[in-house]
Amino acid sequence: MTDDLTDGPEPIAVIGMACRVPGAAALARFWDNLVAGRSARTELSREHLLRAGVPAEQVDDPDFVPVGYLLDDVENFDAALFGMTPREAALADPQHRLFLELCHAALEHAGWDPARFPGDIGVYGGRGMETYRWQHIHANRAIMAVTDHTTIGNGNHADTFTTLASYHLNLRGPSVGVYTACSTSLVAVHTAAEALRAGECDMALAGGVSIELPADRGYLHREGAADSADGHCRPFDAAASGVVAGSGGGVVLLKRLADALDDGDHVYAVVLGNAVNNDGAAKVGFTASGVAGQAAAIANALATAGVDPRTVTYVEASATGSPLGDAIEVEALTSVYGRGRADRQWCALGSVKSNIGHLSQGAGVVGLIKTVLALDHGLLPASLGFTAPNPALDLAATPFYVNATLAGWEPGTTAHRAAVSSFGIGGTNAHVVLQQAPARVPESADTLPHALPPQAGSSEGRPQVLRVSARSAAARDTAAARLADRLATAGDLDLADVAHTLRVGRAEHPYRAVVVATGRADAVAALRDPQRRLSAVAAAPPRVVLLFGDQAAVPAGLGLYAAEPAFAEAVDRCAAAAGREARDLLSDPLLAPFTVGFAMARLWQSWGVRPATMLGHGAGEYVAATLAGVFDLPAALRLVALHGRLQREAAADAAFTVSASAEKLAALLPPQSSIVAVDGPASCVVTGPAEPLERLTEPSGRKIGTRRLRTVHPSPSAVTEAMAAELTAAVVAASPSAPSSPYLSCRTGLPVTADQTCDPAYWAGLLSEPVLFGPAIATALAGGPTAFLECGPGRRLAGLAQMQAPRDGVPPLHSLPATTDPTAADPADDVVTCYAAAGRLWAHGVPLTLGGKGRRVALPGYPYERTRHWIEPDPPPAALPTVTGTAPTATAAAVGGAVTGGAVAAGGDTARADTPEPGVAAVLAPIWSSLLGIERIRPDDDFFAIGGTSLTAVQLVAQVRASFGVRLSMRLIFDAPTLDAMARTIEQRRAAKV
Repeated sequence: MTDDLTDGPEPIAVIGMACRVPGAAALARFWDNLVAGRSARTELSREHLLRAGVPAEQVDDPDFVPVGYLLDDVENFDAALFGMTPREAALADPQHRLFLELCHAALEHAGWDPARFPGDIGVYGGRGMETYRWQHIHANRAIMAVTDHTTIGNGNHADTFTTLASYHLNLRGPSVGVYTACSTSLVAVHTAAEALRAGECDMALAGGVSIELPADRGYLHREGAADSADGHCRPFDAAASGVVAGSGGGVVLLKRLADALDDGDHVYAVVLGNAVNNDGAAKVGFTASGVAGQAAAIANALATAGVDPRTVTYVEASATGSPLGDAIEVEALTSVYGRGRADRQWCALGSVKSNIGHLSQGAGVVGLIKTVLALDHGLLPASLGFTAPNPALDLAATPFYVNATLAGWEPGTTAHRAAVSSFGIGGTNAHVVLQQAPARVPESADTLPHALPPQAGSSEGRPQVLRVSARSAAARDTAAARLADRLATAGDLDLADVAHTLRVGRAEHPYRAVVVATGRADAVAALRDPQRRLSAVAAAPPRVVLLFGDQAAVPAGLGLYAAEPAFAEAVDRCAAAAGREARDLLSDPLLAPFTVGFAMARLWQSWGVRPATMLGHGAGEYVAATLAGVFDLPAALRLVALHGRLQREAAADAAFTVSASAEKLAALLPPQSSIVAVDGPASCVVTGPAEPLERLTEPSGRKIGTRRLRTVHPSPSAVTEAMAAELTAAVVAASPSAPSSPYLSCRTGLPVTADQTCDPAYWAGLLSEPVLFGPAIATALAGGPTAFLECGPGRRLAGLAQMQAPRDGVPPLHSLPATTDPTAADPADDVVTCYAAAGRLWAHGVPLTLGGKGRRVALPGYPYERTRHWIEPDPPPAALPTVTGTAPTATAAAVGGAVTGGAVAAGGDTARADTPEPGVAAVLAPIWSSLLGIERIRPDDDFFAIGGTSLTAVQLVAQVRASFGVRLSMRLIFDAPTLDAMARTIEQRRAAKV
């Protein structure tokens, strides 16, 4: 198949989609319903209708139609995710909330986190009438008593529909409302495509929504009305009698095709051309359809696209099931698609309204989404309710037939094409021409310096880091479970693309989980196993401290050398500086610890880790010094080799780790023994004769815990003046510099100074003076929350740091596995261990850019935690309770959940002078609650930090005056924003009678 792009305007890629429609809360379910031929039509029982308040005489009317296309969860919304207070959410039109959620979901579907998109993202859309405002908010006295019209308008006015989405998602491109009745959302797609071609933005969200309120009440059909007589929407059918309204909508994310291909986006379809016009007066009435106007829009779109109409083999029609409207549409289509062609019924027709009803302002974009999915999957879903064609259409004499069953797209040598129409009351017509996406060229794997062999049992080879995050632990766990389910059923997903999409295409929330997996099956098992998921809550990023050792089992780091270019490049630099082969260097007991530590640090830095400080144990300090610019690489390698040789020459008879403090040991050491390292508050390394050290006891006779070490440690008494002189001379020759970045001295346990690094005697002292690693760890911890990261084989230093690390902090991490037989180790274990450490750092809030190139793929979206944010109208007047006193005030529980009529907040009335007054804070807190929709107010809560705005502050001023009889200026509120501070200010002004 050839891509066959035309010479028309710049093609626009559809790279992301989202919809919530009757019967489908998400895109995948929508497609499943289409393929299965399911109708979302709901029949409403008499009992339900009576409970909903529909009069019995209406329900029993023979013309009453107890049917609806209903949208679930309209009253619920995840306010916290979008930074909205419960009050803001309750005061927002559910259409605005739905559109915001769909914009967020479309971005996630495309694999884009807007915070990391380098260009401008535009928003184009429209919605239905302000029913919620007038039938719910304005119909609730309690709410209206405490809410000004500006605040209500912010969440309900048409002018704020797209700008609220831009605000809450922090999108900086154009934000444009579109209002053309039923064609609104397809006109929004047209407008967005033109904006992209004009360079006004770099991605664009386009769509629309409509929510019927109330939706579950049925309707009374009248002869000649647009509503269906039998509650079925049957486009083009002989039995068609009209449309049934539904609730829902959709959003698509658009991008210039060239940019989408460059960025590795998944392209679902391509917009080749689009056009919009109006019927003008060339029709029988304002609400009627016009053949000439529709035909002109269709012809303009095809001409703009440079497309021969005969290459379009499916049209998603605007068809509403109106006998007259459908006939006009088919006539307009035939006048363009049938021009100059004698053959008949070669192009399929369909309408998504047969599945989900008429979504009004959301209809056009949902039809577009259906068609894009059809092109992407190569399937044409059935148009439901079609048994025999409406004779008035005379379909047999047109290019069209109704696609009444699920069908595969006819195979061909060129890309499939389709078109979508949407025509609005008032005459604004839109037509969009689509083409199947170009074939996705498989990308080669990341270029690696050496080949990493696949891990045994894995078909995909390289380990991958999969990370999920959410605003709560429950949502995080749900996200992990959904990802596991997707991977379990998606054989076409490359795990590297999944990892890439999760890394670059998702916002980073505080509750995080990470798994490291090799292959999809392993990933599914890891995501479903709480023991394998590395979970944490990311607060302020901890300070990262790199740790470097001076001992290693060799060979070391071979897996990372094969897998990670930054690590391999650093090893190769060391090898060149030492005049050795890289693998030979990684097998050298003296130089491998330095080489691996240096390369590991460079790898972490390439992933964005910026250490607060560094710390080496013994000769490990040479790594920190080299990274800090004290020594150049060749000089450092010579010094490390010399230090190692001298250390072996001065090796003690035996070395033991002893479970006691340095102070205690100083009085207990046998002759010829020395403390060579203080590794912690109760951990030291002692050298000397083996037998007396093994029998080391306290004065009470209780044996002190000791363990003999197999590593080489010098005996301070064996370090001769000649040895010290040789090392001193070598340091002088190396010309050390002052450090350019901080690190801790293992000789003092404090930050190293320029005087120390430039003093050759300081370095000679590393042979004979005790290593104060434990005190240095304490110094690091004094700087605040710390993540210790061992940059070498094993976990010895991480274990030493663990002795002092707080239990509720980041556990000290190791970058490479510990092994007693490196020759038998699997090189891939290096990568898994390193990636696990990286995952833990990210889970605790450390920013990381770990990961290579990849393509964005569709993955499960954010698991919204919707709760009820809904304002109920007051009951009918006869049912209203008697309320005395001043106008009622809405309670926090009311605006956060369902607001009922007559709710009165504590402290809402003006305090009387002849009654005992409660504390000012006790009266002020409910006022805050009513304004912010938050039930529990703490004394140290900041009005603005918990959702207050300048508008709610204005309302606060009025309520404080009504309740306390004092005037607060806006300046006083900003100066005393906490509950306690504001209460004190009110008390002071009351005392002063201000």
